[in-house]
Amino acid sequence: MTQGGSMTQDDHRAFAARYFNATWGLLDRTDRTAGEDMQMIHYAHASRAHWQEAGGAREWAIGEWQISRVYATLGHGEAALRHALESLRRAEEVEDLFLLASAHEGLARAYRAAGDVDSAQDHAMLARAAAAEIEDEEDRSVILGDLPPV
Repeated sequence: MTQGGSMTQDDHRAFAARYFNATWGLLDRTDRTAGEDMQMIHYAHASRAHWQEAGGAREWAIGEWQISRVYATLGHGEAALRHALESLRRAEEVEDLFLLASAHEGLARAYRAAGDVDSAQDHAMLARAAAAEIEDEEDRSVILGDLPPV
């Protein structure tokens, strides 16, 4: 932090990464309490808020994707869908196949959480198609491994 107490770009990046990783720590747990579920929501939003100050469309797409993932995991389909759609919008700005595939994976998950199986299947198909064009095998397998069953 600067002397006057305002945050620098580096501070925002550090907090964004810290809250992003803390969110994943909670997402990976199967024994979360209701309080930890709320904490996970707040962490995901905090990460995205810090990226708003220190990132760009790429970081914003990832942040929106993670928020959507949290809400979908918790069964909040409408909120998951809102953030997944924003992730797709940002991914399209960046024109990155991995982000595009991730956004469609997020939409498949969000639509599933919202009970729209047909749209979930459509976006799973779009995620697979985008993933097929990703050259890096590890990145491609991340997307394919994250696709929810529909």
